[in-house]
Amino acid sequence: MLKVTVHNAERIPNMERFTNVDPMVTVIFQGIKKQTNWQRSTCDPKWEETLDFPLNGIPIQSTDTLEIHLKDHETIGANKLIGQGSVLLNDVMRTSTIKRRLVQLTNPQGVLLEATKLYITLEYTSPSSTEKMPISLKSGDPNQFDDVPLQNIGDTSWALEASGDQGMKRPIKSRSMKAQDFQIRIKIFQARQLDGSNLHPVCRVRVFTSVKQTKIQKGTNQPYFNEVFFFNINMSEAELCDEMIEFEVCNSRTLRADMKIGTFKMDIGYIYSQPKHSINRKWLLLSDEDDRMAGARGYLKVSVNILGPGDEAPSQENAADDDDIESNLLKPAGLMLRPATFVLKVYKADDLPRMDSAFLNGVKKLFHAAEDIKELVDPYVVFSFAGQQVSTKIIYTCSHPEFNQELRLGLKFPSMCDKIVLTVMDWDRLQFDDITCSTLLHINRLCDDRENGINHYMDRLTHSDTIGVGILEIFTKDHGFLPTFGPCWINLYGSPREYSEVPTVLDELNSGKGDGVAYRGRIFVELQTILGETPNEPIGEISNSDLIRTLPYQSRKKYKLHAAFLDACMLYEHESTIEFEISIGNYGNKFDDLVGNASCSTTPPANPVFDGTSYYFLPWGHIKPCVQVASEWEDITFRLEAMNQLSKIRLFIVYY
Repeated sequence: MLKVTVHNAERIPNMERFTNVDPMVTVIFQGIKKQTNWQRSTCDPKWEETLDFPLNGIPIQSTDTLEIHLKDHETIGANKLIGQGSVLLNDVMRTSTIKRRLVQLTNPQGVLLEATKLYITLEYTSPSSTEKMPISLKSGDPNQFDDVPLQNIGDTSWALEASGDQGMKRPIKSRSMKAQDFQIRIKIFQARQLDGSNLHPVCRVRVFTSVKQTKIQKGTNQPYFNEVFFFNINMSEAELCDEMIEFEVCNSRTLRADMKIGTFKMDIGYIYSQPKHSINRKWLLLSDEDDRMAGARGYLKVSVNILGPGDEAPSQENAADDDDIESNLLKPAGLMLRPATFVLKVYKADDLPRMDSAFLNGVKKLFHAAEDIKELVDPYVVFSFAGQQVSTKIIYTCSHPEFNQELRLGLKFPSMCDKIVLTVMDWDRLQFDDITCSTLLHINRLCDDRENGINHYMDRLTHSDTIGVGILEIFTKDHGFLPTFGPCWINLYGSPREYSEVPTVLDELNSGKGDGVAYRGRIFVELQTILGETPNEPIGEISNSDLIRTLPYQSRKKYKLHAAFLDACMLYEHESTIEFEISIGNYGNKFDDLVGNASCSTTPPANPVFDGTSYYFLPWGHIKPCVQVASEWEDITFRLEAMNQLSKIRLFIVYY
């Protein structure tokens, strides 16, 4: 480990006209950039910040140098270079610690800044013999590649392979120096969350001096390429493992200087050390190679296979690879994602359907038992994201449960996964738990981590499928806002509410695999995102202050819907009478006895009459049936008024 502590600087030349500079220090070691915070308007800044550079088990050499850049922070545009210098690390190898080392700086023109002084402290911890093998992989561990730094640091960095069932360490066989034929097969699947808007992305792959690129995808930041490239190489195994593969995603419709979106480099030796010399359906985190502190610039999904003489390409089939995306993520060295926590507050649920058999209730009715008939559903809520999940407590025999619990999941922000899954389950004593219904929250509709303007915001706000009648709280920041939602009701849709002992084809709709055909209840939730921390406990209780704060969003008003049926024709032959029903939620549903009498929501039964050609019609004549549905819902007019005002603002900006 190499630690660089930046103390302070004195008499920095002022490059501003009206104010002082905002200095910051960037330290570069072996291509890894780390920087301090910038100090506002001062020529004598004090940082006292420590920057850590992991060595991955490789000791530093006497010829290694540390580059120091002193810059002026700019809010708009690139930071201005004030001075730069370098420090040889041969002294710190002998003494392990050098306190308050003076760094001599030169300006961009090469002139020595004699008056400017920058003080740093160097601390070096030599890696022990056990640290020279930086990783130990265990088979079956889905997170084994999450924190593996991908650097070209020689064969010793990949000195371990995944062994058999025991996960024991074993050294890699020595590389052959005999020239032979190799083929590198690279498949580019797709990219996600590319930085920018109105992009026309293209992906380039560079192996040695050969460069190949995909077709240009127009007008999207989530392109699907689905292309395969072949690179035929003749060289020794040792030389092959010392080379690099570079992935580069560019915007084809911009100037050449600004066309690069993000890059990712990996060792061929790392791929060759994996089982079957391949990585299958891995996500690569793209970054700016000139500024790793800028964060993620997007994600790219690839498979890479290295085939030697007599090798067979592994299968690419993996249908469930989207379930746990972040465990298949490879990150470049020096780039850190910010830890964050999703906090989902589950308050209550309402109008949940029956999920269990009514056999015992029928026996009680037969013998006129005095015990109350219980509701046949035992619900609990499961919160899932990026392969992780946490669930609330079980509320037994209740179709309108009150959970009042917080569910917390940790993540790395910005995350590559874009869907939050909320599932209402029914607990079963004897068999597996049943899925009552599911819904999806799309993160790109709940947040904005780019400066895409009001059009992007309005596209989310006017999308009614997911948000429904919910309130969307916006916390704006310099570059958008974090995922935030609620408190609000989310309507749940799936298969018909009527309980059936025999499974049907429509039961798959309850798991979110398609658009639901019937109302199956709703849940009252709130989502918040907290940056900079990970959850200590996955489940907690909601405070009383939060419960009181949500009361205004739950107050109801009475509404009544009137409808008149004018004509019903082109009906197929029916042997029984026909009636039509109008319902809102459970109100008006004559097959559900949880709300009350629903007789006024249906038309009178009528026998269809043959029209003399091919179809039937209902003989309503001059008397048209009228129905009405009385219901109670939350008043959301204040949200609709705000949305209408924003719609007018958007139209004014677009057309004027």
